Amino acid sequence: MPSLTDKVVLLLSDDIRVGTYRAGEKLPTETGLIQKFGVSRSVIREAVSRLQASNLVETRHGIGTFVRVIDDSGPITVMLPAVSNMQDAMAILEFRIDLEAAAAGLAATKRSEEDLLRLADAVARFEAELARGSTDVLAHDVEFHLRIAQASGNRYFHDVQRQMGRSISPRTRLGGADLARLDQMPRLREVLSEHTAIYKAIARGDSADARAAMRIHLSNSRERLREAHTSDITAKLV
Repeated sequence: MPSLTDKVVLLLSDDIRVGTYRAGEKLPTETGLIQKFGVSRSVIREAVSRLQASNLVETRHGIGTFVRVIDDSGPITVMLPAVSNMQDAMAILEFRIDLEAAAAGLAATKRSEEDLLRLADAVARFEAELARGSTDVLAHDVEFHLRIAQASGNRYFHDVQRQMGRSISPRTRLGGADLARLDQMPRLREVLSEHTAIYKAIARGDSADARAAMRIHLSNSRERLREAHTSDITAKLV
């Protein structure tokens, strides 16, 4: 579940983006924000700190906190809350399904020959890792998805995917038992097969198939994650 700080950050971010607080305008005082959101001083301070880190606001010592000018030409800043449980990991996968399916569809029509070579390399490295009997494929998995975002020709897909990077992979959020079940060789071979299907659809320029293949892949990833976690719970009850 989102923390109180997460909620305050999201609400203030929305207020800034829709113009409730305009560029250059001073935010309410710390006391005013405490009263507005009904939270503690420490929650407000942490929320403001995160807004500063995201370049949405700046604090001028002794004066107050001001909304920064948002440069629409710059990269998107994604403020992801800490992913600390299985529910969060599943929710992020659900978010990725539509986002990355759209990127794959665009990649099928906009990719260059260089894009295809990079995608093929990512698939080949994943395959070579499995051929060696290794399950250390996280970097190759992340690279494959990032290359598709790049090939889409839309920098916003790439900005979002790059910022997500390794941090949203379920493998980085699992305990040892869950991870061992998720990274079993048969499951990783399924992932490789799905990556190959996505690559082939992009290579032949079939936008509909590329979108469908990506949706199938991420939906299957969600199911594999659920099964791995359920198996762990069942094992603990036996």
